[in-house]
Amino acid sequence: NDPNRFARGKGENVDDEKLTYLPLCHVAERLFSTWSMAYNGPILNFAESIETVQVNLREVQPTIFFAVPRIWERIHAGILIRLQDATFLKRLVSAFGLKLANYIGTKRVANDGDFTVGSRLAYWIGNPLFFRALRERIGLRHCRYASSGAAPIAPEVLEFFMGLGIPVFEIYGMTENTACATTNLAGRVKLGTVGEPYEGIGFRIDEETGEIQTKHDAVFVGYWKKPEDTKATFTEDGWLKTGDVGVWVDGTHVKIVDRIKHIIITSGGKNISPSEIENSLKTSPYIKEAMVIGDGRKYITALIGIEYDVVGDWALRRQITYTTYRDLTEKPEVLELIQEVVNKANSKFSRVEQIKYFRLIPKELDHEDGELTATQKLKRSAMEDMFGDLVESMYS
Repeated sequence: NDPNRFARGKGENVDDEKLTYLPLCHVAERLFSTWSMAYNGPILNFAESIETVQVNLREVQPTIFFAVPRIWERIHAGILIRLQDATFLKRLVSAFGLKLANYIGTKRVANDGDFTVGSRLAYWIGNPLFFRALRERIGLRHCRYASSGAAPIAPEVLEFFMGLGIPVFEIYGMTENTACATTNLAGRVKLGTVGEPYEGIGFRIDEETGEIQTKHDAVFVGYWKKPEDTKATFTEDGWLKTGDVGVWVDGTHVKIVDRIKHIIITSGGKNISPSEIENSLKTSPYIKEAMVIGDGRKYITALIGIEYDVVGDWALRRQITYTTYRDLTEKPEVLELIQEVVNKANSKFSRVEQIKYFRLIPKELDHEDGELTATQKLKRSAMEDMFGDLVESMYS
């Protein structure tokens, strides 16, 4: 796999700066930091930890930035919450700026990511007034290429950043594929998709199962000393089985539905993609994590993790006292707040896809405790084991 092909679209060179924060054993980090440094020579800046990424972003102001969805969601939530702390005059300017950003993002999405005449004019107004300072504040003023991958991300979050003048290109890949297989390209962006297959990559979607399959020189040889697992990962004609369900959009772009093993089949036989519902919930600044449940069940439920600092600040503004994370999640007012978020998300889905009940997770999830992967994705089996009582309480 040629790391240089990822640089061609963004003209990566020795004058670029990057911020790296994922474990170096992760294929995405190898691609966007160590391999690209060897090929193109950008300056690498190492974050202190994944928890300090937002602070380090402001310090480094990278020109190229790759982030997992959790980072983009956290930045998005932080912007919305910080604006609430501003003075009255700044809130007025911010409200106007966000309306402009929403208009720009909507128009650019409808135009394959490019500016229209109207959105360009709106950007010229909003940039000196609001956007430039905001990009400086979040650490992306100099960023000319940004991307998101390793997990699904809500289109609304990408549209928000596009409106601020930070187009975030969603990409798709996996370790066994030696990183990226598809990407959105400038002027050919379709939000809600992971873009188009890279040139030279064999790419197909199985007609029966809907599984995405790839074939090219950089597909891995196999798992070390696991011949049976290796055999099960390839089709009889030698294509890599990714385990992801996908569909073509307009015959050119690929939309990821979900992992095959994550698709929920209700007791009524309805197939449901949990990631779409979860991403809708996580567009709220009050929600950090969400896991939809319902396989073999009559209805859909969810385990939800709150954004501790944001919800805590919300509570204090209303003189709601609390002592711990768990105590905060048990406050009736907080439950009502999250119910409003759930109701808003439910309005976007059919009745069978709507969340009937939810429970708030009583602790902050952590990679060290085995609930999250290194790229901040939920480990569903671990979650079901750890919070099994909460799950069963929604079906008893």
